[in-house]
Amino acid sequence: MSNSPELIAKYSAHTVWLQRIGATEGLKVRPYLQAIEEDIFILLNGYKTLTITPKREAAIKKQINEISRKHLQEYVAQLKVSNRKIGTYEGEFAATSLDSIIIEDVETVAPSAAQVNAIATATPIKLSEKSYTTYNSMMKNYWVKWSDEIDGIVQAGFLVGRTTDQISKQIFEEFGVSKSGSTKSTLDRAMRSARQLAITGTNHYANTARIAFVDSNDKLLTGYRSIAVVDSNTSQICRSLDGNVIAKDDPRLASWMPPRHINCRSAAVYEVNDKYKLDDDSTQRASRFEVDDKLDPKPISSKQTYYDAMGKLSATDQDNILGSKLGKAFRKMNNPEEFAKATRDTLFNPLSMAEMTAKDNELGRILKAQK
Repeated sequence: MSNSPELIAKYSAHTVWLQRIGATEGLKVRPYLQAIEEDIFILLNGYKTLTITPKREAAIKKQINEISRKHLQEYVAQLKVSNRKIGTYEGEFAATSLDSIIIEDVETVAPSAAQVNAIATATPIKLSEKSYTTYNSMMKNYWVKWSDEIDGIVQAGFLVGRTTDQISKQIFEEFGVSKSGSTKSTLDRAMRSARQLAITGTNHYANTARIAFVDSNDKLLTGYRSIAVVDSNTSQICRSLDGNVIAKDDPRLASWMPPRHINCRSAAVYEVNDKYKLDDDSTQRASRFEVDDKLDPKPISSKQTYYDAMGKLSATDQDNILGSKLGKAFRKMNNPEEFAKATRDTLFNPLSMAEMTAKDNELGRILKAQK
């Protein structure tokens, strides 16, 4: 399989744009959360002069649950629409990107919106080493979780309150009206959760659009290459797989394909059949490592992997990413590709320090020898 540095550079830059799209979609939850606050305030205000009987308490709880579910489901519905648009765009972007670098006169086919959507909803999303979910389940879990959180706040309000004013005060102190600015409020936690949901969903649709593109161009494309974000915050598994190539028919593809965890920023770009010549101009992609505790954005060669680039940092900066023990082992091995392989298992799960140390390989022997 082969790829072009220009294609890697193009998709590395494109991934940054997708992250911004995902973060922006996460922020769009704010008016829905504020609408929940406003509707709960109006509801409770209507009971202000009434005695809260058990029957009225049950009615209030039911109405508040309906309010929270309604607005959160509306947010999730619009996020799904945005993700489908991203999927359609990504299929077209894949076609135009390949057309720009392939030398032979071949015709690429962009997948339809229906194809992308079908693959996105059917392809599992990896949340952690042994945890998977589906796209629709992930979306549903968001509004269910935060509806339940709000129900719990309401329940707490009734437990401590005697009058409607006392109950309202308790509810809004816990919920965290947007004016409070508290980073621990339910509102802020729900917003952070929405950001993670939106970034993960956007990345999932973008990468499954590339699966649909490969399916639509079966003779031209043979597999995928992983592209990680080159900065100090990239996860262990994603940095170890940067530049890694997998065949499209590999049975481990579902475990390999990004997103590999919540808030995953990695991308998969397609690999071209070796018989087609690609434009091989020298190109660069961005890196944003922390050097001496400050961001140091600079371009690196598109042919470099994450660990190739990290190898040029100081020992201190490497240790800040890997930890001192693993940082020393990285420098002693002096082989970025083999180091990357030694930090994951065959199903593309990250190994713990204990698991790496137990392995009978070079990294394991180096780690065992450390005091």
